[in-house]
Amino acid sequence: MDIKIKSDEGNFKFRVAGLLEHNGKYLAVKIQDNTFYCLPGGHVELGESTDEAIVREMEEELGYPVKILRLMSVAQNFFTKDNKPFHEFSFYYLVNPENEKDVNPDNYIRMENDKGVMKKLEFAWLSEEDLDKVKFNPRFVKNMLSSNKVLNIVNRDDGECVIKEF
Repeated sequence: MDIKIKSDEGNFKFRVAGLLEHNGKYLAVKIQDNTFYCLPGGHVELGESTDEAIVREMEEELGYPVKILRLMSVAQNFFTKDNKPFHEFSFYYLVNPENEKDVNPDNYIRMENDKGVMKKLEFAWLSEEDLDKVKFNPRFVKNMLSSNKVLNIVNRDDGECVIKEF
């Protein structure tokens, strides 16, 4: 069971996301009807650790196993979607494929069976500069690219973003 709460007052999501770099570009995904790109990943399940979740989610979305290189960030992201407030708690991991030959270096589309629901995933390889040219959420991901420390991020859609390095 995914860890998420939906209520009349708002929504909570506990997520993981993976940053996969290949030839100086980062893998991003546009999921189903979203109008923006994000990092691949998904919900943590009840009783699952975040490192277990990122390995599972990446394999589900990419179709091949990954290994964790390091934790990059823990983030609380506060935003509004469909006039509802969201509180998203996320762990961001730097990952590599277990086998480099599994990586598709081209932009591609893949279908994922997400708990019985088929979802279209549009993958694109984006350079750091591309992140400024396309609609990409959350915007603070670019800050993670230049830091070798774990970041604690609190981001609000009103523009306030507090980043602390550990």
